[in-house]
Amino acid sequence: MSHKGAIAISSFMEPFSSHWRMAKGELSQALKESLVVIDSSVLLDLYRVTPIARKEMIESLLTVKENIWVPYQVALEFHRNRVEAARDQLAFYDETCKSLETAQNQALQRLNEFANRSALDGNEKKRLKEPLEDAFRAAIDRVKSHQGVFDLTISRVLNDDPVLRALAELLDGRVGQPLPEDDYVKAQAEAAHRRDNRIPPGYKDRAKRTNPDGDYLWWEQTLIKAADVRKPVLIISNDEKEDWVNKRLDFSLGPREELVEEIRRRADVALRIVNFATFLESVKVGTAVSVSRETLSQANIARRQSEKRSRRIIVSRAVVESFEEFAVRALEGRGQELSESMARQAKAADDPDMKELLDTEVARHQDAIEMYQRWLQQLREAVSRASRLKDDLVIHLEDDALRRTLLKRVYEAREGGADNP
Repeated sequence: MSHKGAIAISSFMEPFSSHWRMAKGELSQALKESLVVIDSSVLLDLYRVTPIARKEMIESLLTVKENIWVPYQVALEFHRNRVEAARDQLAFYDETCKSLETAQNQALQRLNEFANRSALDGNEKKRLKEPLEDAFRAAIDRVKSHQGVFDLTISRVLNDDPVLRALAELLDGRVGQPLPEDDYVKAQAEAAHRRDNRIPPGYKDRAKRTNPDGDYLWWEQTLIKAADVRKPVLIISNDEKEDWVNKRLDFSLGPREELVEEIRRRADVALRIVNFATFLESVKVGTAVSVSRETLSQANIARRQSEKRSRRIIVSRAVVESFEEFAVRALEGRGQELSESMARQAKAADDPDMKELLDTEVARHQDAIEMYQRWLQQLREAVSRASRLKDDLVIHLEDDALRRTLLKRVYEAREGGADNP
């Protein structure tokens, strides 16, 4: 006899849950029957929304309190990152003001060029620029006024954190245990194997300098829990990277096939993954809890910002300047090596074997030069758009290798200095 939660292999739908989304009614039922696993991305986003939205989100989570379970690794990542999550929101306001100021300066520069080429006198130039300056000033003032609505400061998060208190009430007694030491070591080795071989989950975190094993660790803890309780698993997560969810035409459908198969093999239960906004919509439709349109909007924005945040780093001006100096020196060195290799290449025109070796050497130097040139350009563009957070810069880098290299310098600088990336 099959236990509750077991997958009917003859089902036309359930074994293929990677390829379809649940309807709202199906999700409401699944929330009642499943082990509801909350990811740290959802918990940390509570620091990135307004107080009203946060209240509605926590009340929504309370509707499934009896089924909620949080892996130990998720709770650990929440506690490690909650202060930074609050800082993210504070930095967002600063970034917005910085972007508006940059746009204003660019627009004024273009108007100055127009005024000069059109031979406008001082009064005409002033009348031309004043509406633009007034509009940008008003927009920046409005952003700053909205910043006042956000109720969290770093001091409050450190000393009297309302999110921490609310989550303690929600999750006390619902957090899993850490893996035993031997199992933890094995799980770390498995996480590394999966990253190297692009096996989900977690391989998209291979660029991380800290906690690259995190996703696999909490997945392993979830598999153990699922095998124990023998209930379907429904994960609520804003992590929609390709090592968790199946995407078609850039739309998220369901969990990766490999994850569906692994949990079926290990626990013989079904798996679903939904984002937090989808969960909130289900609560709005299926319960008496109020979830406003503004709260749903903030949840969707937080979800879309999740991947963008993964490309953001906070770095000191000194580290940026140190890296730029290194890259310039590397370019000079590679340029000299390229010239020497090309000179030897010309002399080896009659020696096919030597010419082939030198062709490879020249190509390697050219690739390195292109890489450093690209890195310098991307870094300088990112710095020009950066916002400030006290004495640091908040920058966005699309290039994984550049971001990883710069992060290495950040960590080494904290530990006492770095000469090379």
